Amino acid sequence: MRNAQRLSVPIELERSSSRSLHEQLAEQLRKAIDIGQFAPGMRMPSTRTMADVLQVSRGVVVTAYELLLAEGHITGRKGSGTYVSAQARATLPPVARAEPDEDHVRIDMTPGRAGTQGFPLTEWRSAWRRASHSVPYAEEAPPLGRPELRQAIALHLRDSRGLVLDRHEVIVANGYPDAVRLLVQAMGEKTVIGLEDPAAPRTRAALSQQGPVLPVPVDEEGVHPGLIPDDCDLLVVTPERNDPLGVRLAPERRREVAAWAAEHDRIVVEPAFDGVFGSGGSPLPSIMAIGDPASTVMIGTFDEVFTPALRLAYVVAPRDLAYAMADRVVAGHEQPSAIAQQAAAELLRSGTLNRRLNRLSTLYAPKRQLVRATLGGFAEITLLGADNGAPATLLLPPDVRAREIVHTLRARDLLATELAEYGHPDGPRRNGVVLGYGHLGDMPLRRALRVIIRTLDEHGLARRTSRYQRTVA
Repeated sequence: MRNAQRLSVPIELERSSSRSLHEQLAEQLRKAIDIGQFAPGMRMPSTRTMADVLQVSRGVVVTAYELLLAEGHITGRKGSGTYVSAQARATLPPVARAEPDEDHVRIDMTPGRAGTQGFPLTEWRSAWRRASHSVPYAEEAPPLGRPELRQAIALHLRDSRGLVLDRHEVIVANGYPDAVRLLVQAMGEKTVIGLEDPAAPRTRAALSQQGPVLPVPVDEEGVHPGLIPDDCDLLVVTPERNDPLGVRLAPERRREVAAWAAEHDRIVVEPAFDGVFGSGGSPLPSIMAIGDPASTVMIGTFDEVFTPALRLAYVVAPRDLAYAMADRVVAGHEQPSAIAQQAAAELLRSGTLNRRLNRLSTLYAPKRQLVRATLGGFAEITLLGADNGAPATLLLPPDVRAREIVHTLRARDLLATELAEYGHPDGPRRNGVVLGYGHLGDMPLRRALRVIIRTLDEHGLARRTSRYQRTVA
C-alpha cells in the first residue's frame, strides 16, 4: 500500500473573502509549484487528504486541481495519483543553480590541486572498508597518533626516501596548518620563521598564522644559505622543487643548510613529497638524511597524492621536540578521526600510496612534454618548472603585465595565478603567470593551452616557431 502524500506547504484560506475557496487554493498551489516548493514530478496530496487537512469539502479541492490540470501545472496518472507536471516552472534554490556566476571558471589551473586520473578507487574503498570492520577504539587516540599509522609512515619513508628514523618520532596531525601550529608552538612563543621566497601562498598563510615570516631568496640553485636571516629559528625549504620556480636545491647548498641548522641550533623543515612527481632524475639526499637529527624536521600530507579531504598530515621531528608537540595535543582533538588514521595506514601498508605516486609520475610526464612543446615556443617568455612537478611558470617581459594576462584568461573561463602572489610582501615583485596542469585531463589541458596561446598572441608576445599548431591543434 502506497503511503499518502502529506501536505508540506502551508495553505491559508480566507472564508470571509469574496473569492471562492477553490480559487484561493488553486492560486496558492500554483505559486508553490512556480517557486519550486512542489518540484516537477512530485506527487501531490490526494484530494481527500487535502480536504481533511484544510477542513474543506472534497469538491473544493477537486475543482482547484482541475484548474491546475487545465493550466498544465499538474498531471494525472491513472491508478497512481496527481503529480506536478515535468514542464512546471520551478525556481531552484541559489545553491543549486547551474548558471555560471562571476566567479565561475571552466578550467581551473590553480596550482596544488589534486588530480583524479587513475585514482585507485578499488584500493581506496577496500582500505576504508577494512578500517570500518575493526572494533572502534574505546579510548582517545594517543597524543602522537595511532601506532599503526605512525609505523606505516616510518616504513614508507624508509622505503621511498632511505630514511631511518631511529632518532625521530612521527606525529599525526589534522592537516598541514595544524602540523605547523604544533611544531611552532612546541618551539616557543617567539619563534621566527624563515621561508624561501617565492613560496606557495598556502604555505606562507599557514606559517604566518604562527609568527613572523622572513623571506629567504631563491635563485637558480635553490634557497640561498648565505641570506638566511640571523634571527631565524625555523627555516622552511622545498629541496626537490621550489614552488613556483621549479628549481632544485643544489647538493652543496643542502649541506650548507644542514650545517647552518646544526651550528646555530636551529630547525630546518622540508616536505616529504616535494618533487615526487618529477621526471625521474637522479635522487639527491634529503636534508634530514645529511643533517643533524636534532635539527631536522619533515612534514608530509596526502593532499596531492589522494585528496585534501582526507585532512591528514604528519610531522617527523626529533624525539625531544616530538614529545613537546605531544604535550600540545589535548585529548586527541588535534588529530584526524581514528577510522581515517586506520584507512591511511591500510593505504600505506598495502603499497597503494607507492603505486599511486608511480602512477601520477607516469601520467604527468606526457603533460609536461605537451606544456614544454606548446609554451616553450615564445621568444620573450622564460618557461620554468616544466621539467618536474605539475605546475609551470611563465616569466614575462617587463612591458607585459602578468595581471592583465591573468584577467584576460579569467574572462575566457580559465583560472590562473599571478606569480607575484607567491612572493613575500617585502620581497621583489616578479612578473609572471603560474599554471597548474597536472590535475587536468588531456582534452581540458589542450583546450586550456589553446586559450593561453591565443591570449599571449594578443598581448604581442612573439613565437620562436609554429610548433603550437602541430601540438595542440
